[in-house]
Parts: sequence; C-alpha cells; structure tokens
Amino acid sequence: MYYNNNNNNNNNNNNSLISEIIKNITTPHLNRKLLTNFNKNKLYYTAKQADNNIKVVLPFIFKRDDLLDLNKNGLEGSTARIIELIKEEIKRKKFPELSGNGGKRYMELFEPITVVNSDLNIGCNLWRADAYNFISDDNIYLSLKMIYGDGAPKTIARNIDELTYKLDDFIQKIPYKILEKENINTINQKDLRSKLKDLGLVSFVGDSSKPAREYTNVRRHYRIAGPKKGINVAFETPKELTPIAVELYDGNIITGLGIKEREIYIITGRNAQGKTTLLEAIDSGRDDHLIGDGREYIITTKNISKATTGCMQMYGQDISLFFEKLPKGIKGTPKEVHGTASGSMTMAYQIQKALSTGVDLILIDEDNSAVNLLVSGLLSSWFEGVKPLSEIIMNEREKLNSAFIIITSSLDLLTASGDRGIYLENHEAKYLNIDKFKEELSNYYLTLGKDIRLNRNKK
Repeated sequence: MYYNNNNNNNNNNNNSLISEIIKNITTPHLNRKLLTNFNKNKLYYTAKQADNNIKVVLPFIFKRDDLLDLNKNGLEGSTARIIELIKEEIKRKKFPELSGNGGKRYMELFEPITVVNSDLNIGCNLWRADAYNFISDDNIYLSLKMIYGDGAPKTIARNIDELTYKLDDFIQKIPYKILEKENINTINQKDLRSKLKDLGLVSFVGDSSKPAREYTNVRRHYRIAGPKKGINVAFETPKELTPIAVELYDGNIITGLGIKEREIYIITGRNAQGKTTLLEAIDSGRDDHLIGDGREYIITTKNISKATTGCMQMYGQDISLFFEKLPKGIKGTPKEVHGTASGSMTMAYQIQKALSTGVDLILIDEDNSAVNLLVSGLLSSWFEGVKPLSEIIMNEREKLNSAFIIITSSLDLLTASGDRGIYLENHEAKYLNIDKFKEELSNYYLTLGKDIRLNRNKK
C-alpha cells in the first residue's frame, strides 16, 4: 500500500497546530464540548491556504436571554439575520479575520446569502444558517472560519479571544425587534406553504415580489442568487386574473397570483422579458428567504418536479403516455424501454414519472425542452409516433393529475391548450386571454393555409 508521507505530515502539523491554538484560547465563547476527537477535522481544524495564510475553524457559543422569547419555528430566520448583520460589519472593514481582509479568494466566507433554508445542498460552502450555525434556547451557535497570516499558536489564540469578545459585544447590541421580525418572516413563509393545499393551490406569487436575481462567482445558481441591484420590476397580478388575498401567520393580508391544483398555467412573451426568471422564482418558492430577498412571498409546494430534455440510459422505464412506438435502435416497448433515450424520450419519462408519483406541480421551460414532445406537427405525426403534451391536455386531460406551469414563446398549440396565462411585456405581467388566443390562432392557421396553397399554385 502506498502512503503519501507529505499529506500525513501536513495532517499531523495541522492537528498539532489546532491543538496548540485551543490550549491558548481563554475566551468562554469557545464551544469546548464539541472539541472531541470525533469532531476533529470536521468541526474544528486548521488548513494552510494557497497564499500561505492559515484558516482556523472553530465552534463558538454566544448567549442572549431574550432569544428565549423568539418563536422556535422561525429561529433559522433570526440566525441568518445575525450572520448577515455580521457580514455587513465585515464590509465596513470590521472583523477582518472572518474575511481574510476582504480578499477575493475568501469570498465564500463573507458573501451575502438571503436564503434562510433550502431543500437542496446549494450554497453549503457559504456562511449561513445550518446545522452548525443555529439558535437553541438562549444560545447562538456559530462556526467561525478565520484567516490568519501569523501561524504562531499563541498569537492566533490571542486574536481569537479578542475577536470573540468583539463579536459578542456586537451580537448583544442587535435590536431584538430585528431578530423577531425575521423570525416571524420565516414563519409566515412556512405557514403559507402549509396552507397551499387547503387553498387549492400549488404556488402563490405575491404582489410586489421581485424575481430578478444578481449572480456572483460564488452564487451562480438562481436558488441562492441575491436580489438584482438597480431596476428590478415587481410582479403584480393582472386584475383580470382576480388577485387572491391570503392571511399570513402574523395576521397581515397579502394579495397575489394563485396557481391552482391541476391547472395548466401558461407564461409567455417575447425573448428577454423575464419568463424563465419568473419560473425560476416560482421554483425557488420551495425555499424560505430573508426580508429584502424579493421572493419572500413567492411560495411553492415542495412536491415539485421539472421536466427538461436530455439523454439517459433506460432500463425498463415507461414512456407509453407519450410514445406509441419506439424508434429503431431502442429495445423493448413504450411501457418498458431499454437503451439510450433521446431528448424527447428522456423528457417523456420525467413527466410520466412525476405524474405516477403524484407530484403537485411540474415546471416546463420551452427553451430546455424537446419541442416535438410538447406540440404536434405534420412531420412528427408521420414519422415519430409521439403523442405531444398539447394533445394529451386537449384530449386526455384526466391523465394529468398534476398542475403544470409552462414557459412558451413560439409553441402556439401549447399556449392554446392552457387554462389560464400571462404574457410578459417590459418585464410586467399582462393578462393572456386564452379563449381569444385560440380564436386568433385558428384564423392564423386558416390564413396560413391559404397562403401555402397560393404559393403552391404559383409554382
């Protein structure tokens, strides 16, 4: 067996350094109960950085008696707000150890994040409310990642003592009302999500919500991206769709757009109008957000699925809802497929699986879809044996036990199959009259047919 002696030496040096640092720390805020052999290199450790600085990770406790007054169901919101307030101080050049003096290589340590909690592991590298940063009873548990240039254990320990006293002083001075407000904000979102079923909804898009996002090098996914700086057009429900009013946990009433159970909801419009951004915000409605994120009252069921094109290996999957026959090279039957699936077959499987498992809501974006699975065409009806989603909606609606939110821009047949819809113009939501659209589409096809025949006769 081959052993990397250099790695072993580094680990030994790191273990020795963290042990020496701990021996010299005197602050009562160090959570010594967690400093066990089992937690070493997990909850506490040192690591030499590429710039030769030393990263020191240790768990700490800060106490505030008034935390006992906070509602336990929203404690992660209060925790997240404390962390973000510390980050704001870091931007003011305070607590430099927590940011590596603001160095770009250490952005993960101090990057703002307005997501309170998420069902995905996105952003786990950022400092946020989680299993290591939380409030319990009158204690605030924080895992601090500190950067030091001097590797002398006594010097680092002394700096850690000074840092924790300054942090404790700052935390004690945070107004209770700020923590309480964020606590209630988190509970409001959880409570509304729990009420969706009783309201007959799968999603609620609150008026004045701001879906547009700002991305950074360490927040590249829309679920953790922050609110867009500058102009960010607020969502307002078109009056023709009759905004619904819902009461929040704290008694306040807000209005917004409700997406109903088993509804086919269309979002359409020209390019670069915010269609995908709105769909991503609805998808992000599974998460809880801090005040100021812009998506606090975009609330969506957690029982959600997305269908996209792609490629996968099938081992007996069922796509018979959409496929009446299989193309050459694919073995089995539509009910039991074996082989490398095409983009449309992959998407068909995703939708059919979601329907069979009782998913509340399925999200589809035309830009990421297999078009032949969504709408019918003359050539596809000749060659492929595919029954598109638009046809199933029109003729076999009883097979669709989930709601759909579908982004379209050029798939007119799919748009016409919707129950309700909006179109985005200048990033604002406008009422889409589906019945009127169907009538105009019918006239459009009649005119198109005449033009085709005239052109043929000219030849």
